[in-house]
This record gives sequence, C-alpha cells and structure tokens, in this order.
Amino acid sequence: MKRWMLLLLLLVIIVLAVSLLVLRQRLASSSQLSPSHLARTPHSAYKYDLCIEAFAYAHASPDEPHKTDYTFHDPFRMTDDTIIPYLMDWNASENTASFKVIIIVGQVNTFTETIAHVRALDGISIMLPDKQNQLQRASEPQFIVSSLSRGGGIAVLDFTCPQQWRWKSVSTF
Repeated sequence: MKRWMLLLLLLVIIVLAVSLLVLRQRLASSSQLSPSHLARTPHSAYKYDLCIEAFAYAHASPDEPHKTDYTFHDPFRMTDDTIIPYLMDWNASENTASFKVIIIVGQVNTFTETIAHVRALDGISIMLPDKQNQLQRASEPQFIVSSLSRGGGIAVLDFTCPQQWRWKSVSTF
C-alpha cells in the first residue's frame, strides 16, 4: 500500500513538473510576439526639417476630412508606404496621449500599432522591414507631436522629410 502511495505521489510530481515546463515554454514563446513597429523619441521638436503639418482629432473616423496620411517612397522596395496616425486617448494625469498608427508597407503588409505615453514635442519613429524582413529604423522620427490641446482633443503633427531619413538596423539603436 505504501509503495502504491509513493508511486502515485511520484507520478503526480512528474506530471506537475512537466506541466510547469510546458507552461514556461508557452509563456516564453508568447512573450516573443512580433516587435512593435513604433518607437517614441522624447523631446524631438526643433531638431529636424519638417515637410508637412497635419491635425489629428481624437477618435477621428477614417472619413475625417482632416487627413493625417503621409505617403513616402519605400527605401527598400520600388513602391510607396503610408503611415496614418490617429489620436486615440488622453491621459490627463500624465498630460500624455496615445496614438494608433496604421503602417502600410507597399507589397508587404499593413501593420496597426499603438503607442502610449506620448507627450507634446515627442517624436514617433516607425520601423520598416527591409528585403530580408529585418526591421530598420530611420535616423530621425517620421513625425513630431508638436502640440497637444488641453483635454487631448487635437494633436498637431509635423512630419519630417523622408529624403533626410537614414535607415539602420533596429539592433544598432
């Protein structure tokens, strides 16, 4: 009888150990989700040449007449890419906003990313896959959040000039 109890206890311990290993493996693989295609650069205003200004309205629908679309030549392919920032939510206690950015990489894919804790004068960089599908980041942000209205209803976005962007592997940043 004691032998059966000991075997049963040993079996329970083995099943528990295997379950923990499987759980750990799944958590490790789920934390390696696709990387974000956005990065925030604090205090980026007044450092770059600016090409276009746009106004982003909080929770604007896609048919909003004030467009924030910005199209530029893809540095890795013979096509155009488009970024579309949307002002989403305002965090009054931090004076920050969150943005949803749609990144349309011509001939590759469309990515929808969000970025939070963005302050006025911060820059937002996008990361694009090169021909080997390695993420590349430009030397300067693609747009600057030049100002945020009180209450977060409007953001003024200034897009930097694509001819000045120098792309490098994300791993070198």
